[in-house]
Amino acid sequence: MKELILNGITQEINITDLTQARMVIRFQNSLLKTIAELVEFRDSFTGGHIERTRSYVSVLLGELLKKGIYTQEIDSWDLSVVINSVQLHDVGKIAVPDSILQKPGRLTAEEFDEMKKHASFGEEVIERIGKCAESEEFLKHAKIFAGTHHEKWDGSGYPHGLKGENIPLQGRLMAIADVYDALVSKRSYKEALSHEKAVSIITDGKGAHFDPTLVDIFIETANKFKEIAETYK
Repeated sequence: MKELILNGITQEINITDLTQARMVIRFQNSLLKTIAELVEFRDSFTGGHIERTRSYVSVLLGELLKKGIYTQEIDSWDLSVVINSVQLHDVGKIAVPDSILQKPGRLTAEEFDEMKKHASFGEEVIERIGKCAESEEFLKHAKIFAGTHHEKWDGSGYPHGLKGENIPLQGRLMAIADVYDALVSKRSYKEALSHEKAVSIITDGKGAHFDPTLVDIFIETANKFKEIAETYK
């Protein structure tokens, strides 16, 4: 047993219970990471996507903190939890048929509509996980990443058609990380684009697809994105 003094009140804490609680949390996080990796393994063209996007988001967050931007949102976050929750942003793809996810070519309009559902599916999957897991903070951020990373600054994104700062900051960060990685990675329907071309495309999307402030941060940290892409290639 161990004594803990809190607000002048002495409480006895069972060290065994604390250790077991930490073990449960580690197990839950490991299980969630495995789920994310299983989704990635279904698509042979997205290997390394989880690690890369998590690193991209970390770079953007670090620069925002350095410059004191969006601190009202970020100051309330446990950044290690937020960055780790990135790994579940595509978990909704678990409900997308293999015939679409692994199609060797461009999707038809109908297939793309089906693929777009992965954002909503992701929210549903994480809600179900939340009913039997205790990592509430982790899952709260994971659900936001999953459900809003395809929203666009001008309101033309999906699944909710959110606009501007009505899109949670997590989704606005993930939009840049996800698109950059898709551009510089090979897909079944395209070759990988150069880093320079990817930067140009994201810059052109400033104020339309992407949060203008975050695009400016991305441009300043673009070389770090390039290093990450090459490291986890």
